[in-house]
Amino acid sequence: MKTLKTININGNNFALPEGMTGKDIQALAGFLCTLTEVGREYDYDTGESIHFESLAGVSVQVSELKVTTKEDARKRATESRDRYQQRRELEKSEQA
Repeated sequence: MKTLKTININGNNFALPEGMTGKDIQALAGFLCTLTEVGREYDYDTGESIHFESLAGVSVQVSELKVTTKEDARKRATESRDRYQQRRELEKSEQA
């Protein structure tokens, strides 16, 4: 496992380039905070998207996350889901 500096923009995490300075990260985060979100609605008559500027600002957070490989993450998620389902089945059988 390794640790990455990340920036979270409206709930989506992005890895920052390795070696990016704190000053550059602060400048990037400050710039991103000035953006506004563009929303979308669907026009069922034309099949096209209707875009609008939202007055809501963008949520920006800088942090560090521990990351693993995609394969390891999937394996661990599958194993934990299997354990969860076994517990649920056991609970259901105990209630019956």
